[in-house]
Amino acid sequence: MGWHGGQWKKSLKSLSRAWSLCLKRKIIPLRSKRLPLGKGKPSTSESKRVVGIDLKAICSIDHECRGCSEVSESCCAKYDVCVSEEGLKKIIPYLPEAAKFCPHLKTDDGFANVFEKAEKGVYAIDTHDNGLCVFAYEANGLIRCSLHTIEKNLDLPLGTIKPEVCILWPLTFSDSGDVLTLHDDALSCACSSPREIPSIRISPDLLKTIQHFGGETST
Repeated sequence: MGWHGGQWKKSLKSLSRAWSLCLKRKIIPLRSKRLPLGKGKPSTSESKRVVGIDLKAICSIDHECRGCSEVSESCCAKYDVCVSEEGLKKIIPYLPEAAKFCPHLKTDDGFANVFEKAEKGVYAIDTHDNGLCVFAYEANGLIRCSLHTIEKNLDLPLGTIKPEVCILWPLTFSDSGDVLTLHDDALSCACSSPREIPSIRISPDLLKTIQHFGGETST
């Protein structure tokens, strides 16, 4: 699926705000806090606009989201993830499903409020004392995302529940906001490794991410 015209701009604006509010330690998730939004109704050519990709950078690594064995190596503990009100409304109906993987979400009278208001219309998802997202869980010794698992188990489209900022990792947007490239800290997690032999093939997991955000590639 791709984003086009007004939908592309609106979604990109929300994503930019969420990324700019990721507060963990010294890591800066986006190179730029602002993305070009434009004004007015998109023209016919603009409505067909797609996101470009930095093929050289993205093809410099292998990436497979298979779960991490150590909290320090997991993207689920790298950032404080922020979501918009729309993102909040996506997650809340699935709290009962998430609690099956993360029992700490359940309380005597319902479910814990794990969203803290960061600014108007933006909410940070709580973390445990070790920095791990409250929606993360362990299975077979590996850290996994319950929201991602729910999407797979229920055969839901990518992004139905899982925050866009989490789907984006280990990619980011360029300063201009219209090109997907490799995050500076991409290799800080166990799921990514540098390629020893150059290739123009994009790792399958990265290709799914690129396609989700409207990236155009023939690879």
